[in-house]
This record gives sequence, C-alpha cells and structure tokens, in this order.
Amino acid sequence: MSRILLIDDDARTRDLVTAILQAGGYTVSVAPDGESGINAALGAPGPDLIVTDLNMRGTNGWDVVRRLRAEPECENLPILALSAYTTAQDRDEAFDAGVTAYETKPVDRERLLAKVDELLR
Repeated sequence: MSRILLIDDDARTRDLVTAILQAGGYTVSVAPDGESGINAALGAPGPDLIVTDLNMRGTNGWDVVRRLRAEPECENLPILALSAYTTAQDRDEAFDAGVTAYETKPVDRERLLAKVDELLR
C-alpha cells in the first residue's frame, strides 16, 4: 500500500483529502505546516508521494518543495501541489519550484484519485 504525506495547514482540507485518499486505498500521514511536512518527508520510512498546499502560514508550499528537491532522497519523489491558486502563473511557479503535478481546489474526488494513481505508477 502506497504511503502519502499530506501537508496542509487547513484542518478541513486535511480531513477531506485524507478521507478521499484512504477510501482510495492509500495510507495517509498528515503534517499541519511546512516545517513538520519537511521533517516527515525526510523521516523513515519516507512517503511514496507528497500532496502539499502552496499557501500556508510559515514555510509555504513552494519553499517546502524547493527544500525537499535539494535533498537526495526527495529529488525524484512525486510531489502534487493541491492549491486554490488557479492562474497559469501560479502553475508555472509551482512547476518551477519542482512539483510533479498540480491540481486545484476545491477538491474533486475522482480527479484527485486519478492524478494520485497516475503519479504512483
């Protein structure tokens, strides 16, 4: 069973996304902010996929991705940005930071699970 790390500072979003991913058969761990997400990603065992919000207080999602990409164990790890930001510039900035894929909020259950399945293949 694949392990997913969800990093989001909004409790409602964490609960919703966790429920969707668990119903999809995934094991989910959560981090309520960027710093704890970085620590969890670098811990053992590491996740198979990270889903992160971009707009978080403190260490934001762009910084999370940049810092993880600098770590050898995370340079090829799939990272999915799940964000309320919807412009092409927002997407470009996320990909420039190092995300593998980008999905927008509000969360669409089928679209999220399809993207996660694709990234974990």
